[in-house]
Amino acid sequence: MKLFHKTVPTTILMLTLACGCTIPCIASEVEKEMVDSKKQSAQIIQEGLNYLILEQNKKAEELFIKAKSIDPYSEQAYNFLGLLYLQEGLNEKAEEMLKQAISIEPMYPEALRNLGKLCLKEDRFKEASNYLKKTLSIDEKQPYTWYLLGMAQYFSGQNEEAIRSYETAFSMEPNLPVEAKYNLGVAYHESSRFIEAIKCYEEVLQQEPQHINALNNLGLVYSIIGERNRAIDSFEQVLELDKDNVKARINLGNVYLSNKNLDEAEKIYRSAILLDESDVSPRLNLGVVYYEKGDFEKACKEWKKLLEDDPNNVRVLSVMGSAYLERKEYKEAIEIFRKMNEIMPENGSIANTLGYLLAEQNIDLQFANNLIESAINLDKPNRAIYLDSLAWVHYKQKDYSKALKIQTKALKILKLSHEPISSVIYYHLGQIQFNLNDSVNAKKNFEAAIKSNTDDEVVKLASESLALIK
Repeated sequence: MKLFHKTVPTTILMLTLACGCTIPCIASEVEKEMVDSKKQSAQIIQEGLNYLILEQNKKAEELFIKAKSIDPYSEQAYNFLGLLYLQEGLNEKAEEMLKQAISIEPMYPEALRNLGKLCLKEDRFKEASNYLKKTLSIDEKQPYTWYLLGMAQYFSGQNEEAIRSYETAFSMEPNLPVEAKYNLGVAYHESSRFIEAIKCYEEVLQQEPQHINALNNLGLVYSIIGERNRAIDSFEQVLELDKDNVKARINLGNVYLSNKNLDEAEKIYRSAILLDESDVSPRLNLGVVYYEKGDFEKACKEWKKLLEDDPNNVRVLSVMGSAYLERKEYKEAIEIFRKMNEIMPENGSIANTLGYLLAEQNIDLQFANNLIESAINLDKPNRAIYLDSLAWVHYKQKDYSKALKIQTKALKILKLSHEPISSVIYYHLGQIQFNLNDSVNAKKNFEAAIKSNTDDEVVKLASESLALIK
């Protein structure tokens, strides 16, 4: 037993020594080879980067491919290959390489940012936002990444978020490219932050006095805030730089039209049409000029020519429908709004207008009711105005109690919004109360309609109704 006891430990000891001697030697060799491979790969990547900077892309590509063949786990080799392919417009290959880079190192910010750029380039804005946000979660002090995120958010319809991202970018780096400042101006412009937009456009023009888009947009902002002379000056500066700029000509014509300078407006719209007959805007607005000059026949002729090219052009139909409404040619207006409703059944405003028109003419009241109820569901923010239309349908059906209930609700919502209440809302309520023999409250609401004074014709009707009560 003692012999056995001595023998077994000796064998185990020998095996342990053997293992202890051989395995560390093999590991050391492998580790050394890996370190050498990574070092060699890194050197080749650096060399490739030098060629990439010199725009010798073919040589750079060869070196990056060589680097990843030496070190298959080099996320940098895949990233720079992806960047190279991205610059060459080979988006599919670029995406493959960049995704390989983040599969090796999921928190590799450069590859994530490059994927964000790629998605932005391909209009995949939601994906771009996700990659760029992930990049910033690793390192938030990247102004250019914040700027790219702002672009992705802007094109996703997230304008306020885009503004915050742009502002963050500029707070870190005030000297971002001039296009970044222009894009911030556009975001302010579309959020109706006009003074900030003007400031951005002017800063762009200080750096690039011939930046046509900034000049054009500056003119648009000035025209919105009523600075028409400045607007004209901006558009004329655009035309000095680019006499064939159709957009500037249309915008200039619109300012003249808003000033009732109809001859100048007609002249500038005609010049825009000569440059581009396919553009609907100058031809549509030329019709508006004729309408404003009192030549409705000539205006209709212009609009109908546009509808021959595109019978479902809602812009043209809308202008025509509004013109018929203004002229109290209700049959023609209803026909046009019916067509628009068929083209855009999900548009609450169109559905409500058609429903209210039918109610006013006391025709097809059940259809009018359905249209307006649909409008309320489609467009919640404007439900108070649509409830007024619905109340008027019930008024026309002589269901005065229901009309009162609905109109009272409409008025309550409008008061909560703290927005001015139009004469028509008070007038309708007064008419409903008058027909319910509530002369006291009817009188109050007719007086409120007169005081509101938002519509001359409704004020006249309210005055007549008030006289009847008295």
